Amino acid sequence: MYDLAVIGGGSAGITMAKFGPKLGARVAIIEANKLGGDCTWTGCVPSKSLIQAARVAHTVRGAGAFGIHVPAPEVDFAAVKAHIRAIQEAVYAHDDAPEVLRSGGATVIEGRARFRSAEELEVNGQIIRARHFCIATGSHPKIPAVEGLEEAGYITNETIFQLTALPARWLVLGGGPIGCELGQSLQRLGASVTIVQRGAHLLPKDDAAMGPALQTCLEAEGIVVHCDTNTEQVVLQDGAKQVTLRHADGSTSTVTVDQILVAAGRTPNLKELGLEVAGIDFDEKGIKVDEHLRTSNPKVYACGDVIGRYQFTHVAAAEAGLILRNVLFPRQSKMSYSIVPWATFTDPEVAHVGLTEAAARAQYGQQLHVYELPWSANDRARTESETTGFTKILTVGARDRIVGAHIIGEGAGDLINNVVIAMANGVGAGALGSAIGVYPTRALGVKHTAQQSFNRWLESRLGRTALRTYFKLFGAKA
Repeated sequence: MYDLAVIGGGSAGITMAKFGPKLGARVAIIEANKLGGDCTWTGCVPSKSLIQAARVAHTVRGAGAFGIHVPAPEVDFAAVKAHIRAIQEAVYAHDDAPEVLRSGGATVIEGRARFRSAEELEVNGQIIRARHFCIATGSHPKIPAVEGLEEAGYITNETIFQLTALPARWLVLGGGPIGCELGQSLQRLGASVTIVQRGAHLLPKDDAAMGPALQTCLEAEGIVVHCDTNTEQVVLQDGAKQVTLRHADGSTSTVTVDQILVAAGRTPNLKELGLEVAGIDFDEKGIKVDEHLRTSNPKVYACGDVIGRYQFTHVAAAEAGLILRNVLFPRQSKMSYSIVPWATFTDPEVAHVGLTEAAARAQYGQQLHVYELPWSANDRARTESETTGFTKILTVGARDRIVGAHIIGEGAGDLINNVVIAMANGVGAGALGSAIGVYPTRALGVKHTAQQSFNRWLESRLGRTALRTYFKLFGAKA
């Protein structure tokens, strides 16, 4: 009998399979396809590799601005694909392969798992028993109900990396992170891209200022963006796909494309798990769990995309660590999502942690302080001609406790981690702004934004009165 049997070999499952045995636990990981999950095969790893290839092409085209004149790049899409595949295989061999997990003490079982009862799994006709189970089966692309879409055909992030040639004209359904990242990459590799977003702006889960700022950047590269727009119909004609769009004012337009990328969100993988047999509650949004990530069956936990909360690799890994603690040790830990960062790896990148300005204002009202600084004020950004973007830090109270931060600019996904560490350790904006940072770096943009906390005090009536009183009584130091 195992201490823990995990269904799913993605980020969460691999985390438990690696660290469980180090804690002395007997862990089995069960995967129906290939270990590594979405992150290695259809998500983070291939998309970031594609983004980098596209960025190189874009950089070459813009080299003239630096006095470097080179021919326009020729994109060999098959070679780009081969480069991406090589990176995937390297990540898999180092982090995810069965022999890696087995060498660490985990049992790897290849096959599709299904609950046979509340306390047993069946895999390939074999019965698996464990003291506890964890469901970490991930998610798959959600396909919108658009007339003619199925008949015309489409691709998703799960199939785009199977292409051997790059279609010339693309429609991207969805203006979230996946749609924006892949849409920009396709444009930079030589395609013509139109992004259609049902909501009022791109990146609807980010601060409201981020989507419009990113849209300006994408449109500057030639991408057509339609927000507040519904996709009504797709018709095949002469080998092309004619897509009818309905805009917010009621008017319609038609876009003719060669391929459609659906990036309209994701839905949890719940089928054929035998959840009903195991007494596990779920709905279309995912498996229902409590604050300890335990399902309605006390022997079974769930985490990652399948519970429908934050669908990020780093969140799944954090949830997996918490489940390991809860399974192996007496005290039950609670999962907190108060400090969850994420980033969209467009160019410029967009990063987020904590509350948006709208949410913070609704919660704190007049107590909220908003500090904002454009990237054009950062010397490193100037030297690299990457001055698009800004940093926004949200604080409350006299000690300027940080409740949110938002960055759009080069390397924002890395820079947001400075604020994450500050928030996790109770470091206010004043302390963050007073720390010495290396010059010239983009990270100083975060420091200088936080430094406005001290400037606010200097400009306040209290600050001015305190300084006048001090110098009146003691004068300047001789």
